[in-house]
Amino acid sequence: MIRCEVLRRHADAFVDGELDPDTQIEFEQHLTECGPCRVHMSFNRSFKRSVKEACVEAPAPSALADRLRAALDAEDARRDAASDPSAPVGATPTPTPPLGVTGIRLLPMRARYAVPAAAAAVALAVIAAHESPDAEGSNGVAVSTAGAGSSIFEDIVRRHAHEHPAEVEGEPTQIASWFRDKLEFQVRPVAFPEQDVRLVGARISNVSDREAAAFYYSVRGRRVTVMVFEPPAELDRVAQHTRVRGRGIYYGQAHGYTVPVVQHGGLSYAFTGDLDSRSLMRLAASAQLDR
Repeated sequence: MIRCEVLRRHADAFVDGELDPDTQIEFEQHLTECGPCRVHMSFNRSFKRSVKEACVEAPAPSALADRLRAALDAEDARRDAASDPSAPVGATPTPTPPLGVTGIRLLPMRARYAVPAAAAAVALAVIAAHESPDAEGSNGVAVSTAGAGSSIFEDIVRRHAHEHPAEVEGEPTQIASWFRDKLEFQVRPVAFPEQDVRLVGARISNVSDREAAAFYYSVRGRRVTVMVFEPPAELDRVAQHTRVRGRGIYYGQAHGYTVPVVQHGGLSYAFTGDLDSRSLMRLAASAQLDR
């Protein structure tokens, strides 16, 4: 069992999705049983979210952005060289960073989709922009919010693809009761009028820096995941919008998956799964979300 001090020491890595899947599951299991750690993690996510939302529109000098990109490319090149099987026999390999006293293993940079690195680059650019005398001049470039939006869709797809095991199974009322006091918002399984949609289970998860409830369904034998979380401020700016069967739906795509998102009752309901885009959009349109 992960100890509280270990979880809190690596809270940033957990929120940013930098832990390997097995460790991620251990952390999530600990959070279901430890109220103080849930409060600590909730504060961590809220703080990161506040900083991100306050900084997304700030401009930064183009020279700084170029230097940051060059530094990230150089780090990738260094890592590739260190793992190059064609290196001369007897050559001294670049030392691998230790796991640390806690033994927590972090994902390699490419496995994280480089989202944390991009977030760090934006944060540094924002700080420099506020300190630079010509931040508003002709050399400034606006930081786009598209990266934040795409990272949300990528995170939703990643949660579905990892097939994390359900923490609770049973009737919808039992699952709703299990979630009580585990999240900062009330949640219950989404109902569907279709007879071939079956609720399989649920677990506590997260979407980027937001805590979330993940509901697992089987639709004609195919997996569908519904993530419920508090809506990000930038969603309406980075996602496309349409209407399906009279319901307004935001949607985006990541790694070949379509991700419809329905806003209801102050929450976002994101749908993704092993269905074609049209079927998934219709499923989102038919979802019964009355709370």
